[in-house]
Amino acid sequence: MMKDKNLLVMINDDSEDHEIFEIAIREIDLPLQLLSFSDCEKALDHFGNKGAKAPGFVLIDLNLPRMRGDECLVQLQKLREFDHPVIVIYSTSIPVLWQAKLEAMGIDNFLEKSGSIDTLTRDIKKLLENELS
Repeated sequence: MMKDKNLLVMINDDSEDHEIFEIAIREIDLPLQLLSFSDCEKALDHFGNKGAKAPGFVLIDLNLPRMRGDECLVQLQKLREFDHPVIVIYSTSIPVLWQAKLEAMGIDNFLEKSGSIDTLTRDIKKLLENELS
């Protein structure tokens, strides 16, 4: 399965975060698509389907209900349809002690929630430029 570099997937239980993120990616002059899931189980169901497109980027909140972000990542990586997207932890706070562990698990980047759409838009642009160039 080919991955769609313009497909961003967000796994986050806060619907406000989904809305803010969607506003931010609309500010970016690229044909981006956002697929949002409120928990890891819904994402696993989706990507477990044969017809699911592999995303270019996956943003995971560390503090998910039932299954933490790091556990979610391990489950997603087991899916054959998941074609090595750029994995980003998108969370309110990312403990420094966790960063090395998360990087060893395959996390490519960290994005802290700022609450500012301008800051988020700039951070997403930077992330996309680094990965798509």
